[in-house]
Amino acid sequence: MAPDLNRVCGPGILQRELADAVLAEVPDGPLVVVGHSLGGQVAMEMALRAPNRIQRLILVCTRDIPVPEFRSVAEGLRSGASVDVVATIRRWFTAAEIEDDGPVVRAVRDRLATVSPAMYATTLDALATYDRRVAAARIAIPAILLCGRLDLGCTPRVMATLAADLPNAGLEIVEGWAHMSPFVDPAAFAQRLLAASAP
Repeated sequence: MAPDLNRVCGPGILQRELADAVLAEVPDGPLVVVGHSLGGQVAMEMALRAPNRIQRLILVCTRDIPVPEFRSVAEGLRSGASVDVVATIRRWFTAAEIEDDGPVVRAVRDRLATVSPAMYATTLDALATYDRRVAAARIAIPAILLCGRLDLGCTPRVMATLAADLPNAGLEIVEGWAHMSPFVDPAAFAQRLLAASAP
């Protein structure tokens, strides 16, 4: 199942509140939890909150350290700036994917063009402040990390840090992936996830 993370949470740590919401609505387990980007942070919070319910983590293009530059972007959005759709698309996809303008790129572009700036600012703030390097050492659950070679935010260096912070993690760098590239070819991504899910 794919829980919906598009929900309004309280004033606490967004990733932790989303983790609690997901844990309240999914089966007891054992679960294989897959999370991409902020969803990967939610997956880590699930592992910290309910380790007995999770069998394996698959963390895709995510990180356990803050993205401090997002704070000023969030402040700009709250002050009336609009989401920079073009720059975000360039950050998330490869040049070839953008030129191809496939259904995933178009859907993400449309979503960015209509997203509430205030809601997007909340997400950026959560990413700007999320720091779980110390807590990650408590996640003993086996974890597979999938990192895009071309990811500009969750770079191979950043994800290598995450792999080192987790006691039982393996890192796979995927050539040709930018941040949102996994979703451009869903069938290939699904096969990669199935392989990562195997004991």
